[in-house]
Amino acid sequence: MHRQHSHIALIPSLLTLMVVLFATPQEAKAQYLEQQPGDYYQRSMTWEHKPQDPGFVREADVYWCRMLWRIIDVREKENQYFYFPTDSNGVRGRKNFAYMLWDAIKAGEIELFEDDEMKIPLDCLKVVERATRSDTVQMAVYDDYGEADYTTVFVPHEFSSEDIYQYAIKEAVYFDRARSGVQVRKIGIAPMEDKYKVIDGETEYMGTVTLFWVPMLSWEVRTLFAKKEAYCRENLIHLPTWEYAFRSFMYSSFITRIDNVHNRAIHEYLTGEDALLESQRIEEELLNICSDMWEY
Repeated sequence: MHRQHSHIALIPSLLTLMVVLFATPQEAKAQYLEQQPGDYYQRSMTWEHKPQDPGFVREADVYWCRMLWRIIDVREKENQYFYFPTDSNGVRGRKNFAYMLWDAIKAGEIELFEDDEMKIPLDCLKVVERATRSDTVQMAVYDDYGEADYTTVFVPHEFSSEDIYQYAIKEAVYFDRARSGVQVRKIGIAPMEDKYKVIDGETEYMGTVTLFWVPMLSWEVRTLFAKKEAYCRENLIHLPTWEYAFRSFMYSSFITRIDNVHNRAIHEYLTGEDALLESQRIEEELLNICSDMWEY
């Protein structure tokens, strides 16, 4: 009888342990995405994504390599998911590529560089200050007699993704003997902004400038891309991450430069249709070289 009571006394302790084990909040196992209006279930799968390991490359296995610079133009239909939605708050937690980068920059989560060689680092805070610097405008204030009194007004400037229509991307194309095939490593990506200036009341295009370079090989950047969705499919349940979009080449682009003795871009020696034909020629030449490397 005493032994029976000892077993019964253990039951509450076992029940308590089971409750602790099985009633552990899910937040302890996974961080959830912020609940959005219209969500009918708690989303966590995207947040749990981890970047795919690009794999180690031995110097002895690299048989052939070329460096390429491309342009992703978001005005092309295939690339419009880079540009939309233009709302800085996003749509149901999903933001376009520029605002996704901008949020990470403001939080200091990723590194930035001034050059495509990733040698000149940029301070994220200074980049934010430079992009949001206020402009001074002379405004006329009229009194009751119609006389104007000019005063200086500071107009705050906010970062806007609508000013970014292109992204420059640098990549290495190489033949890896260990993998028996041609591989592509994306080195960095840079948003490009069109600059305009108002002269005598008319807006004139001044050119396109590169804002900064983001190192795509860094762990922080790859993690950011792996946890953010790219709105480029109709099925919301299976939206790819930005990491998958880049890894699967879910965009169209054209070559603007290939490594050469003179270190020149195509637009430096050709313009217009000739530059476009040169880009296509380089693309075809690379495809032929890659095909000739296979042994049958």
